[in-house]
Amino acid sequence: MNVSGLGNTYNGINTNSKQYKALKEKGWLSGVMQNEAMMSPEERMIYETFGGRDTIIKNLMKQFDSDGDLLNANGVAGMDVTGKGTSWQQLTSVSEEYRQKMFDNVKREFIQENGISNGDTTKRSDIFKDYQLSVSKDKRLSGTWTLEQYEGQYRAAMYAAVKSANPNWKPGQKFDTSILDNVTRESVESTLVKNGNRLVRNSIDVSV
Repeated sequence: MNVSGLGNTYNGINTNSKQYKALKEKGWLSGVMQNEAMMSPEERMIYETFGGRDTIIKNLMKQFDSDGDLLNANGVAGMDVTGKGTSWQQLTSVSEEYRQKMFDNVKREFIQENGISNGDTTKRSDIFKDYQLSVSKDKRLSGTWTLEQYEGQYRAAMYAAVKSANPNWKPGQKFDTSILDNVTRESVESTLVKNGNRLVRNSIDVSV
């Protein structure tokens, strides 16, 4: 079905959808038209051959959910911080289930990588995505911020425990993994206090 919008005819595009309206509100649609205006005749021919504006708009609309909210790289809406400054950086309640999943992941990767954060092998993004999809969109930013605070403190506690047992240890060096046996999520969290919008340790002794 052909529908018209902005004086143009589109094939199979619902210009009344929230995705399409989001394109207009964010200025993405006008950006497409501006790019078209700068095309040479040869570029225009290639552009039209591959579907032209219809294809571009359809692909851009896929970056929004049915409510017109922008999806992030993991396909999760509600994570756009544009125009929000730091207002989303607030501590909130995160379920024990996902705190435990994050703790287990941090511990597994800390042992696997000998205390080094490896962006190539980490599974942390999967946990964040699962968590985000488990809560309503309006809670995803603050919840993610809070879960990141826990993640950082779990890792810091493990580092402190290994360093306490072996002052000469450096990240990347092997260590006796039994050192971490007494570092549990509960033991770490029992030392945490709120400091503004961050979680900090009230005690650095997490080795016992």
